[in-house]
Amino acid sequence: MNYYKKSLKEFKKVIRKNKNMTREEWDKYAMENGFFSALTLEAHGNVYNFEELKKKYIFI
Repeated sequence: MNYYKKSLKEFKKVIRKNKNMTREEWDKYAMENGFFSALTLEAHGNVYNFEELKKKYIFI
């Protein structure tokens, strides 16, 4: 199982429901549900901050 893809899929789903989600809110959600943190998603997404990560995946 690819946990990165699973985390990314969940991130896309959650961020579309709550476009104003903060990095801390995602990290808390991820920790509670076993997903990768915002830092890991940012690194794999080749972005420099959480806002860029949200913009990258909100409109896909």
